[in-house]
Amino acid sequence: MFLHRFLAPKTVIIVLSISFLFHSCEDKEMAQKMKNTKETPLFKLVQPEDSGIKFKNTIAENYDNFFAIFNYVYNGAGVAVADINNDGLSDIYFTANEAPDRIYLNRGNFIFDDITDSANISKQDGWHNGVVMADVNADGLTDIYICRGGWQDTPQERSNLLYINQGDNTFKESAVEYGLADEGFSVMASFFDMDNDNDLDLYLTNRPEHFFLNYQQVLAGKANEDDLYRDKLYINNNGKFDEVGQQKGINGNFGYGLGLVTSDVDKDGQVDLFVANDYLERDYLYMNQGKGNFSEQLKSRFNHIPFYAMGVDIADLDNDGWEDIVQLEMMPEDYERSKTTMADMNTQLFNSMKNNGFHYQYMHNMLQKNRGDGFFSDVSQYSGIAKTDWSWACLASDFDNDGLRDIFITNGFKRDIWDKDATIKFRQYMQSAQAAQRSNEENAQHIISLFKQNKISNYLYKNQGDLKFTNMSKAWGLDQQSFSNGAATADLDNDGDLDLIVNNVDDPAFLYENLSNTTENKFLKIKLKGPATNKDGLGTKITLKTNDSIQFHEFKTVRGYLSSVEPIVHFGLGKISKIDSVSIVWPDGKEHLIQNVASSSNLIIDYKEAKQPVDKSITKQTLFKDVTNTSFSSVYEHRENEFDDFRIQVLLPHKLSTQGPGIAVGDINNDGLEDFYVGGASGSPGAIYQQTASGSFVKKDHPILLNDAKYEDVDAVFFDADNDQDLDLYVVSGGNEFSQNSPLLKDRLYLNNGKGLFTEKREMMISGESGGCVLPFDVDSDGDLDLFVGGRLVPGQYPKAPKSLILLNDNGNFNDVTKELAPELEHIGMVTDATYADIDGDNTKELIIVGEWMPITIFKANNGKLQNETTSYGLGKTNGWYNCITVADLDQDGINELLVGNLGLNYKFTASDKKPFKVFASDFDQNGTNDIFLAKDYKGRQVPIRGLQCSSEQLPGLDRKFQTFTQFSKSNLRQIIGEGIDNALQLNAYEFASVIIRFNDGNAKLTPLPYPAQFSSINGFVTGDFNADGVMDIALAGNKFESEIETTRADASVGLILLGTKEGHFKPQNRLTSGFFAPKNVKALKSINLNNGKTGLLVGNNDDEIQLFKN
Repeated sequence: MFLHRFLAPKTVIIVLSISFLFHSCEDKEMAQKMKNTKETPLFKLVQPEDSGIKFKNTIAENYDNFFAIFNYVYNGAGVAVADINNDGLSDIYFTANEAPDRIYLNRGNFIFDDITDSANISKQDGWHNGVVMADVNADGLTDIYICRGGWQDTPQERSNLLYINQGDNTFKESAVEYGLADEGFSVMASFFDMDNDNDLDLYLTNRPEHFFLNYQQVLAGKANEDDLYRDKLYINNNGKFDEVGQQKGINGNFGYGLGLVTSDVDKDGQVDLFVANDYLERDYLYMNQGKGNFSEQLKSRFNHIPFYAMGVDIADLDNDGWEDIVQLEMMPEDYERSKTTMADMNTQLFNSMKNNGFHYQYMHNMLQKNRGDGFFSDVSQYSGIAKTDWSWACLASDFDNDGLRDIFITNGFKRDIWDKDATIKFRQYMQSAQAAQRSNEENAQHIISLFKQNKISNYLYKNQGDLKFTNMSKAWGLDQQSFSNGAATADLDNDGDLDLIVNNVDDPAFLYENLSNTTENKFLKIKLKGPATNKDGLGTKITLKTNDSIQFHEFKTVRGYLSSVEPIVHFGLGKISKIDSVSIVWPDGKEHLIQNVASSSNLIIDYKEAKQPVDKSITKQTLFKDVTNTSFSSVYEHRENEFDDFRIQVLLPHKLSTQGPGIAVGDINNDGLEDFYVGGASGSPGAIYQQTASGSFVKKDHPILLNDAKYEDVDAVFFDADNDQDLDLYVVSGGNEFSQNSPLLKDRLYLNNGKGLFTEKREMMISGESGGCVLPFDVDSDGDLDLFVGGRLVPGQYPKAPKSLILLNDNGNFNDVTKELAPELEHIGMVTDATYADIDGDNTKELIIVGEWMPITIFKANNGKLQNETTSYGLGKTNGWYNCITVADLDQDGINELLVGNLGLNYKFTASDKKPFKVFASDFDQNGTNDIFLAKDYKGRQVPIRGLQCSSEQLPGLDRKFQTFTQFSKSNLRQIIGEGIDNALQLNAYEFASVIIRFNDGNAKLTPLPYPAQFSSINGFVTGDFNADGVMDIALAGNKFESEIETTRADASVGLILLGTKEGHFKPQNRLTSGFFAPKNVKALKSINLNNGKTGLLVGNNDDEIQLFKN
């Protein structure tokens, strides 16, 4: 049969239509049988007896390989794919931890020859981990570099191996000769061009010798680096390698680097380094500063990362031209398994790590969306890829050739060493007389037997677009259960789709043939012929443009885990028949531009024909500009006081003491310029800033405010309370740190003397509970402004509804008329915001209220009273965790719409009409505290969100009631709590999306905001025509940093501008286009008119400085 190969080019570019290469009878018959059949899996597992690949990474279980001592004994090994004999077919190299490595020569048609012995790849002692294939000595032949490092190895057994290709399918081990015989505990390496001089340098991850180090030991290791343990950076000096890491900024390095990828994440023309670290040490992001000098910047570019990071890949997953990062962890998808095998987060450890230079680290996979210029937001829970069990390799590649990169993930660990019940048995055994009498080997064998094996299948997520993924493992033929580790992609039969090779522990390696060639989807393959010293063109950037869409990829081979993929660039194209342009930018900046490229083609691009770059830099005007530093001589910084909300209610979903700052905007001195007030946390006074004619803001001292620093300000508003033609200031007091009926929960009304000075304070009536919002509105239509004051919480009694009030203005005095006008409003819920507007076009205004666990609630005037009409508008089951509401006529049809900010869809919790998210609250153990249990549906039964250990802290005695974690995991909430659940307060949430509500014929229609708006909690909206096109636009911001530590904080919002279209849609704008960047814990977003007629966006950040953006 004719072998599909890349043929040696005679010209710079060779474009071969794949249709001409498919000409065997067998291929045609197969294509006919498989074409468009839904029943046919995408992948076919090729059996070892058919392929000739009989490799198996077998690991002996004994005292020398005892996981309690050598924790990485089951971490597995890698696989590398490249063409070692330049015959156009990619060959495969497997590392084995203990057994001999094997190398297989591709003969075509998925038939391989084991040439290990004849290739002089002899069995080497030591523990083999990662493998990378590259042309190290620039002779046009692919070489092989092996990383070694096990337990109690000698330096000789740890010394890394470099097999130099001799050109006749044999290799010579030459690591010492080239300076790459590193004797550290090596895990993985990557060749890349760190200084843009067109040769290959090397980054190498090493690890400490010992495991389970506490954070003090890690800090000590970072401060006193040991050459055996630190990562290394080798520079290529005329073909030999010198270690220069510490001189080049690779410092403070003491991690267990399991994942490694090199990529220019900020597109500044310099290749950066990403290292995914296991255990306590955070990941590293080394940003290349030029000439191979690096600066570690992970904390400033990531809001949070995984705790136990493993494999990693970097690729553009949403085709926006910026490469995103996938990081793997070990969270099980199955509820019962998560309650028996996942470690509980330790609050003290979490806070100690955060305060000692580590980071916010959580136990699940992460998909870090690149926001442009290398700032990242984790959207994994929105994307649906957060939980894939004990995961290793991740490969973001287009497996079905539809133009979107999918995600393949390997997982498995031979023993469930995190099983909590087995761990208890282990500890009991170690204290037994039997253990004291047995030998080390006998004890090891017994302990090993306590921890069972549990194989599960790998994951393959299909990219559905908009960063949504669906698990297609079973449907696509990848449901074999295994302990899988390293993996690589390659087009092994040159048919235009990506096949998969997977290295397994104790099972034959998987070889999957991709059958995408039998569909109508097209592809493009590019083989780069780089300069002699970088023959595969590592680091080259390729951009495809078709109509209004793009695809971008920076070429790299070391991806996933311990492995390197085939050095061929692959793009899926879907049904596209022609590519408008292909742009290639080499690491040194030279370029190619190819236009009108046929799909299903192979391109060979030769560096020799590249041209010098043309300066295409264009200064783009953004919609907004950050003017914070130029507008303030002293920027207000909100400083949150420390308070442990979880001390009383252990199972709170989030803190409630960090709701500020509130912001009020208004012209307080009647000079035609808007000023603002920003509230302070308890212990810090709020501040008033007055705008000057020049557009700057000056802080004005008000002694009356300084005296009230003890209050916690959560909301504020300027309004004319006493009808004297100036704006007074109402400040809502809140928080969770004060006891019920504390005088510090009283709201305050500050009266303006007419000159912008607030000289008189009135304490408003006390409700005994903590406030959430204030809304001036004329409820009785008498021409003055009354107040709705929304109660946020009853301190220590979550989720009990506090009192909300309607205060009637009587010549500047305010009277509580709630019971008379709207008795149902008094305990309506945990209110966060409200607005007053005509939403249905009947020329009467409605009061619309939102809150936590509340539906979007509408009160309508009826015979002088306010009547709850929520259900009649069709909003009865819209309960969510709402934070804000704004009214605007978005489509300018004369009828108002509502913008409602909710929790978002990128959170641990999910909610729907059929499967609501729930909370049950009562004093279940009758000890005087309000106990809460968050709950969800699992296979038809209500189960608690938190595990046995945490739940036992809330209800002491549960750990005695449930003798095993397995028993707890199989119990429903009634079995856990008991009959007290029947009389408990129960609240449901059905909707967590942020929405636009449109009213037609009195019925409300909810439309989710565009998907980037769902990445986090929204706490504020501003509307206006930001681009002067006559159509209303939306600005929004939020986040929720206060989640309890087992729930990943909502921090993926960086602020967002949605530009309206004449068709009624809203287009999300990249931060580089909008100029609006608010990635902090935003609690308020207000519009403020600036001196030049421009609109400003004023951002109130909790525990941080405020920001100001000018349109």
